[in-house]
Amino acid sequence: MEKNILSQLEFFELLSESFDQLISWPTRIGTEGMFFKKLVTDNKLKSSLDVACSTGFHVIMLRRLGLDASGIDASPKMIQKARTNSVTCGVTVEYILGDYLNMSKRFSEGFDLITCLGDTIAHVRSGQDLRKLFQEVYKSLNPGGLFVIQARNYDFIMKHGARFTPPTGSRNGTEETLFFRLLDFNPKTLNLSIAKFRWHENRWESSVYTTEIHPYMKKELESALKSVGFAKLDSYRNYNFEDYDPNGSDVILIAQKKGVLKSKNSSRREKFAASKLEPTPKPVKKDLPAKAAVAQPSKAKPTKPIAKKSTKRKK
Repeated sequence: MEKNILSQLEFFELLSESFDQLISWPTRIGTEGMFFKKLVTDNKLKSSLDVACSTGFHVIMLRRLGLDASGIDASPKMIQKARTNSVTCGVTVEYILGDYLNMSKRFSEGFDLITCLGDTIAHVRSGQDLRKLFQEVYKSLNPGGLFVIQARNYDFIMKHGARFTPPTGSRNGTEETLFFRLLDFNPKTLNLSIAKFRWHENRWESSVYTTEIHPYMKKELESALKSVGFAKLDSYRNYNFEDYDPNGSDVILIAQKKGVLKSKNSSRREKFAASKLEPTPKPVKKDLPAKAAVAQPSKAKPTKPIAKKSTKRKK
């Protein structure tokens, strides 16, 4: 059966309604929370921007770690979901609808931390756009600021032809939803397909969304980061600060902008406010539902701290 290849925007617009079912956020934030807590504490970070923030839970997590947290995404539906999630979680954050390939023009102040998580990098269309993204990140960081990338390990995937990831799903009463992710190999790119199966009214409903992604190798990412000026690079296999493994499933890169980070207490604001965008809703004043617990980090300790010469560690 011939697949309909969607643009990146179409792909994520269609996934927006079920995106929070596709990802187990309590598990994910529990795994990632202590990693970012250590970065925030050791480096005395004050502000953050999540690039391609999707439904916003990483922004909520970073806000709960004490940062002036923002997120940017090109999908209107993802931004709307993110704003709804921030209200549900009782957290005030800023979500911006916009193209992150031109994001440095949106801000009058820089960030201490910029994140690009969940294999977002693979959705960047070309090596030229990848360098453009990294240039925008570099411009948007304060001197000494950190850029954190988390992606699938395409060195392993391409070498071994790893096409599948474990299925995920969710249950709501009598309804059940299952997701299967698979890759098809092209000469220079991959087709990512997400198949959704929903048990509803005693029958299965199914849909498949496919888009083209780019399998950037670790060396390609590191080369592009260095080419725009990043001075220091660290690589890990997981959120426990374990050294990168070529046979691991993921790669995490931490790049640092040249200079010394100076703590700022002032809140960052958009330089060019978009008048057509709705402001982020204020949190509701009521007891938080169970979903608010999603943004709480786990208590597991990382096994290997990230080094920073000018910062005293907290034990």
